[in-house]
Amino acid sequence: MVKDRNQKILLRIVQEWKINQKPEYRGFRCAKCQKYIHKAWHHWLKTAGFKTPVHFCNSCEKKFKLLKIKKNYKTFTCDKCGKKMYKAWHVWTRKDNVLSEDHFCKKCGEKLKFGKEIKGIIYDLDGTIISTIKLHESAWLYAGRKFNITISREMLLNQSGISNEAAAKMMLPNNKKHLAKKFIAAKVKYVMENTNQVVLFPSIIKTISQLFKSGYKVWICTSAPKNFVIKILDNFSELRKLLRHNIIWRKMYKREKPSPDVLNLVIKKMNLAKSQVCYIGDAFSDYKTAIRAKVKFIYFCPNLKKRDSRISKSIPTISSHKHVFEITRRK
Repeated sequence: MVKDRNQKILLRIVQEWKINQKPEYRGFRCAKCQKYIHKAWHHWLKTAGFKTPVHFCNSCEKKFKLLKIKKNYKTFTCDKCGKKMYKAWHVWTRKDNVLSEDHFCKKCGEKLKFGKEIKGIIYDLDGTIISTIKLHESAWLYAGRKFNITISREMLLNQSGISNEAAAKMMLPNNKKHLAKKFIAAKVKYVMENTNQVVLFPSIIKTISQLFKSGYKVWICTSAPKNFVIKILDNFSELRKLLRHNIIWRKMYKREKPSPDVLNLVIKKMNLAKSQVCYIGDAFSDYKTAIRAKVKFIYFCPNLKKRDSRISKSIPTISSHKHVFEITRRK
C-alpha cells in the first residue's frame, strides 16, 4: 500500500513537468520545487507509461514523506559510465510505449551524439509508408504456384526490403534459375493488378507534413521499380504532393540493399552529414543497410508482437509514425 501511495505521488509530480524531447545539458533540479541541487533523494516512478528517476531536495522529501530506502540520498551518476556529476545530458526516450529518462555525463553524451541535431529523415516505402507485406507475399505465392515452386515462410520473411531480382535468386532452386525473368514477371503482374489492396499506414501523411513544417528534409528510398512507385503515387495524391521530387527507386543506384549505395545517394542529394540523418525501415535488410551506411536507424514495427528478432533490441522502435519526433528529439 505504501509503495502504491508513493507511485501515485510521484506520478502526479511528473505529470506536471514540461518534458523536453530534445536532450538538455544542464544541472539537476528537484522534481517538485525545481531548485538546482548537487545531492538528492532518489526515487523511481514505474507506472502509467513512465520509467524515470525522480529527485527531491531535503525540503521536498520531508514534505511528501515518501518511503525511505537505505542510502538513497546521494550524488548523481552517469547511467553509462557511472561517473559522479553535477551536470548531465537529460535524455527522454520512448520504447514499447514507455517514456523513460536517462542521464549521461558530457563525455558519454558526446559519444552518443546527443548534441547533434537530426535534420533529415529517409523513409523506406514498402512496409514502412505503405502496407504491402501481404500483397507481396501473395504475389510470390502466386508466382510459386504458377511455376511449381515451394515458397517457404522463411523466404517470405527474407524477401522483405530487397529487390525482386534478389528475392527470385533466393527462392528459385538451382534447376529453375533460368526461369527468373518469367518468375519475377508473374510476381510483378500480380502486384500491379492488385495495387488497390495497398493502404497508407495511419498518421504517415500528417507526420511527413509536420516534419517538413518543422524544417526537416524528407526523402524516400526504395527497392521497388519506377513503375510501381509511380502507381503508388497515382493512388495517393497527398503522398505525391509531398514527396514526388524526393524519391530514389531501384534503377537510380548501382547495388541493392543492404549495400549503402542507396542511402549514400539520398544523403548526397539532401546535402547533409550522416550524423544528421535517420533512416526509417521495417525490414532486416533496411537495418543492415543503415549499419553499412553508418546512419542512425529507426525500426518501424506496427505490430510489436511480430518484431524481427534479428534487429537489435537497442535500436529505437516505433509502432506509430507520430512517435518519430520522440526519437529524433526535436519538436
